Amino acid sequence: MPRKMDKKRLYEKVRSLELTQRAKPELKLIDEEKSMIPFILVSKDNACERYDWWEDEIYIEELDVKGAKYDELRTFFKDHKPSVDNALGRVDNIRVDGGELKADVYFGSDDDAQKIFKKYHDGILGDVSIGYRIDDFVETVKKDEPNHILVTSYRIYELSAVWKGADAGATVGRSKPKKEAKQTEVVTTDWESEYRERKIKLNRRKI
Repeated sequence: MPRKMDKKRLYEKVRSLELTQRAKPELKLIDEEKSMIPFILVSKDNACERYDWWEDEIYIEELDVKGAKYDELRTFFKDHKPSVDNALGRVDNIRVDGGELKADVYFGSDDDAQKIFKKYHDGILGDVSIGYRIDDFVETVKKDEPNHILVTSYRIYELSAVWKGADAGATVGRSKPKKEAKQTEVVTTDWESEYRERKIKLNRRKI
C-alpha cells in the first residue's frame, strides 16, 4: 500500500543526494563554425522512475522546469568528473524556451574538446546529463502505483557528455546513499542489474 513518508525525514534524505538526469542535444542546430551545440537540459516530459534504497520502493521523480537554479553551471565536463582536464567547453545562454530549459555549449579549441564535439556532430554521441541537488519538492501518494515526487526547487551544478543518459525506465543516475555529498559517479551496469532484480521482487509482492 502507498504511504506518505514523514516530510522532515524525506526532505533530509533527498537533500543528501547528488543526482543526474538525461538531457539531449539539439543536433539540427549545431554551429560548426563556432563549435557550438544547444542542449535541452530539462524537457517538458522528464519524469523518470527512481529507486529508494532506504525504503526499498520505486517512485517517480519529475523536475519542474520553473524550479531550476543554474548560477553554478558554467562548464561542460566529461563523464560527470569535473576537473581541469575534463573541461570540454563553456555553458552559455541558459534560458527557458517552449517550456524547456536549454543552454548553448561552446566547445574548446583543444584536441580533446574537438574530438567530443565531432562525436556529437557525427551522431556517435547523442546524450548529455545534468548533475543537480534538490532543495524542495512535493510528494503525492498514489494507490497501487509508485508515489510521485515533483521537485519544485533544485540546483543544476554540472553538465556532462556521457555515453548514455538516464532513461525513464531506470534509476540510472541516482547516487548511493551517503552521509556526505561526494562527486557523482557514473552508474555502472551492475547497478542497473541490481535495480532490475529489486524491481522484480517488488512486483512479486504486489501479486
